[in-house]
Amino acid sequence: MKTWLAMILCSSLCLAAAGAPAEQFRVGVELQPYQPYFAVQDGQYRGYARELLDAFAADQGHRFVYVALPVKRLLGDYLEGRLDFKFPDHPQWKARQKQGHQIRYSRPVAPYRDGVLVPPGQLGLGKARIKVLGTQLGFTPWPYLADIEGGRMTLTQSSSIDSLLRMALSGRVDAIYLNPRVAHQALTAAGLAGDALVFDADLPHVEDHYYLSSRLHPEVIAAFDRFLQRQPQLLRRLQAKYGID
Repeated sequence: MKTWLAMILCSSLCLAAAGAPAEQFRVGVELQPYQPYFAVQDGQYRGYARELLDAFAADQGHRFVYVALPVKRLLGDYLEGRLDFKFPDHPQWKARQKQGHQIRYSRPVAPYRDGVLVPPGQLGLGKARIKVLGTQLGFTPWPYLADIEGGRMTLTQSSSIDSLLRMALSGRVDAIYLNPRVAHQALTAAGLAGDALVFDADLPHVEDHYYLSSRLHPEVIAAFDRFLQRQPQLLRRLQAKYGID
């Protein structure tokens, strides 16, 4: 009897020392190519985000299952509790739709810059010439929202980045609002010149970061923050590998 009790006590102490048991989590991600940050290829989530999140899951003994959904559906499934985490996310994105939900955001995961891209011959011609602005479906071109709402600019959206790029190259829109690094990779992947569209740094643009978020597991976000603080070399290595700076 004493031996049996000793074994039970030993097992309990070992479990306590090991911490919380490993879990499987569903990470909601965008079903679109957005390299170098992420993409779904042959049914697999790939890119910078996958490597970083997998490294964290391995460190914690968890397993992440990546659920790729269209941008508009992704947020709805997330807010309804069918997903444990969402990436990418940002406190300002769809803030009205998120009202009433307690969402915990991580430390910055990856820097990004969104702005206007135009054909090289139209670089530096100013904002006034842009009458029709293209962007991705579900995206908000924040620096141009007042112009759009004021009727000075018309917004055209596309669910496909390739379609958006071709709209700009064919003149169906005057400019597109996109991440210039993503646009460059999409152009070259489509067999087009990487500089067929160029970023106009003189026009209003946004420089910020993507975040990992969760409604259901704030404690895991806290662990992820600690992981990022402990692993600055991993972040630098992955950002260098994928050309994210």
